[in-house]
Amino acid sequence: MNEANLPDRQFDVMVLRRLCGFTPEAVSALVGASLATVRSDERHATRFVRDVLDTPPSTEGAAP
Repeated sequence: MNEANLPDRQFDVMVLRRLCGFTPEAVSALVGASLATVRSDERHATRFVRDVLDTPPSTEGAAP
């Protein structure tokens, strides 16, 4: 993992929760993590995605 990617479980949680619409309880059963862990993963992943989207693109190497 590098700073531009989510850890695998956070990615899985986000896909299952946000794209597939599963409940936190269903995600917990599917990924084999506690409900508290799923909620924490979702919170951290949401924060990560928000930070990435709010970061202006790099202008390094751009011609004036």
